[in-house]
Amino acid sequence: MRPAAPRGRRRAWVVLAAAVLGLAGLLASATQDGLTYWGTPSELTAQGPLEQDVRLGGLVVPGSVVEDPVGTSFVLTDGATDVTVRYAGALPATVREGEGAVVEGVLDGQVLHARSVLLRHSNEYRPPEATS
Repeated sequence: MRPAAPRGRRRAWVVLAAAVLGLAGLLASATQDGLTYWGTPSELTAQGPLEQDVRLGGLVVPGSVVEDPVGTSFVLTDGATDVTVRYAGALPATVREGEGAVVEGVLDGQVLHARSVLLRHSNEYRPPEATS
């Protein structure tokens, strides 16, 4: 017959188990928040209207940016599908026509009501063009 473990040792195991579970919970939460995937217009419109926030990435269609007193609207495309984005505010200076952008908001059919607009850039380095 095995003697019972001392009370201090059992308490140490319980504290260790609680710490490991707490750390696992923190890691799971951080991973979920940090790895946010953005979809293309084709992917997101194929899913239909969503009741949750989404991230949409694409190219800003040249000539589509319209600013008015209520906010800004523009069109994002992936070359196959266009989605109109409505944003209550002015676009950041880094977002330009013909370049990539990522927006966060709620998709309602073909219109995304954005709460934030982010710049998207490629991982490709291009040296500045020489001017003569």
